[in-house]
Amino acid sequence: MDHPRPGLRYVDAGDLDNTMITFDGMEVDGVDRQKLGKVDGFIIDRSSARPYYVVVNAGGWFKSKFFLLPVGHVGLEPTEKKLVADITRDRVDRYPGFDRGEFEQLSEDDLKMMDDQMYSVCCVDETIEISSPTRYEHAHYRSPSWWDSSFYRPDRVDTMAKEAAGARR
Repeated sequence: MDHPRPGLRYVDAGDLDNTMITFDGMEVDGVDRQKLGKVDGFIIDRSSARPYYVVVNAGGWFKSKFFLLPVGHVGLEPTEKKLVADITRDRVDRYPGFDRGEFEQLSEDDLKMMDDQMYSVCCVDETIEISSPTRYEHAHYRSPSWWDSSFYRPDRVDTMAKEAAGARR
């Protein structure tokens, strides 16, 4: 089965260029300053290097090990070197869990259901009716000012993926 959003891929934060900023393990807090977890990776469009979600390792408090945080809800606090979401931990607790290994197998219906669950939790004052082609044009996914497309290094990611799979020795 072809992935419904073939341009999107999970990229481990450790595979990003960390010359300017190190995202791997960076703390992620809610607007209420409660810790949500640490950056594990990003869901990135491979052609534009634009992130759509931050993959957060919840560190045990959440129902799943990981959850997705739509990038339009995340800001960077450079002085404290952490990401801050504009939602609270109580709301994130109602997000769906995320399994990095299953991302490639998710259907369009699965992805839409996850998005709809996140919309209903973080955007409670908005009525959002988004069809697939326009889904990523919503503010939920606005491109963050703190992101630079040079962070994504497909050459590094592809080499590491092959090595992990045992293709290169």
